Amino acid sequence: MAESAPNPSLIISQLKITSSNGQFVTLYNTTSATLDMSKYQLAYFNSYDLTKATSSRLIALSGYLPPHSYYMVNDSALLLCYQMSVDSVSLGFSSTAGMVEVIALNQTSVGGSVVSAMQDYVGWSKTATAGAQTLPSSVNAFLQRQPLDASGKPKITSAGEGSWIQVQPDGNNPCNVVTYSTNPIPINIGLNQLLPSTEPPVIIVDQPVDAVSAPVFPSADIGLKAPTISELLPNPSGSGNDSVDEYIELYNPNDTSFDLSGFVLQSGIATLRKYTFPSNTLLSPNSFTACYSETTGLNLSNNGGLVKLLDPFGNSISATAQYGSAKDGTAWALANGKWSWSSQSTPNASNIIKVIATTKNKKATKSKSLTSKGKVKAASKTKKLQTAKLTSSYSEPPAQAAVKIWTIAIVGLLALLYACYEYRTDLSNIVFKFRRHLKDRRGVRP
Repeated sequence: MAESAPNPSLIISQLKITSSNGQFVTLYNTTSATLDMSKYQLAYFNSYDLTKATSSRLIALSGYLPPHSYYMVNDSALLLCYQMSVDSVSLGFSSTAGMVEVIALNQTSVGGSVVSAMQDYVGWSKTATAGAQTLPSSVNAFLQRQPLDASGKPKITSAGEGSWIQVQPDGNNPCNVVTYSTNPIPINIGLNQLLPSTEPPVIIVDQPVDAVSAPVFPSADIGLKAPTISELLPNPSGSGNDSVDEYIELYNPNDTSFDLSGFVLQSGIATLRKYTFPSNTLLSPNSFTACYSETTGLNLSNNGGLVKLLDPFGNSISATAQYGSAKDGTAWALANGKWSWSSQSTPNASNIIKVIATTKNKKATKSKSLTSKGKVKAASKTKKLQTAKLTSSYSEPPAQAAVKIWTIAIVGLLALLYACYEYRTDLSNIVFKFRRHLKDRRGVRP
């Protein structure tokens, strides 16, 4: 087992085991340096008492973790309420008992021996027992590390130190947590990385990062809200030039400037195009800034697309809803948490939503409806024929169906002939009467 390291650089801050919608472990960077997560591992045992453990595994981590920020290892979709890195892997932690350790790996030289040092650990049990944390009975609750410093961050100086409390998401606001008890008490998480923007909620996705040159997060941005993409103009009207007049508008909700150095604008769905902001690119406080294609080189598709704003680590901090076909001069704008088309574009200013009026030709609609119904019927008939061909081995073959038809015809003919034979006398009288009547009528003619 790895030796415990003094002043651990990476500690466990949250742990969720009893869950109907996934498990997670949240780690916290206690240092002022960016950590290369490929040099850390999680060691898992299916018992907090290693003499009783029957299985174990190592979980490799990846990416980079900024100073004083959080890294979550999870195995399901989660609602993220603040800036963090996410690594989705299959956890499979036992809900009866277990233990997780954070291990740092250090190689003395290239090709040399690897030295491991345990940074932190926590054991758990379904029932109260010495040496393990008691798991909450609610599937929505999880464990959170104590104590916290003045900024609301875990304050741990050695592995396994501190205590744990049971918390759960607030029913009125899932991004707040309260103590798991009969009288919930709000808890201040106190994160000072990028906080959620005013609108829309920030969704963070971990992306691969070049291991040769680690990105740098602007220190001036720590504690600020993330900028928001507020408007797009994919198809300028009139004589507008797409390579010059298209723009992506950003909104800075902070009372101070936001440093965009190293941040990335990404456009497209299947084919991605990126523009990295150069050093000392600042967004003015509480203002809108239009980034024109003449500067960014990003051409927005007129037939549908998507735009994201990525931080220097490749995490998505703001994204538009996917848009469809763009008419001339219409802006894809954000208002009250929803994206919609507006006939008025407002670069470098608050959005003005002017709904585009649409008219419908009832006659054309009816004709189209009738045509659609005809196509549906034809398609349905074709589909039935194709289904009959595909399933002929399970139904009666066509040749056998033809034999049945001829058999019925022959039987019907024989029945008719038999009826004629049976009532031959009556038929003969009818013919005689008809001929007699015809002869009489000829005799009375002048």
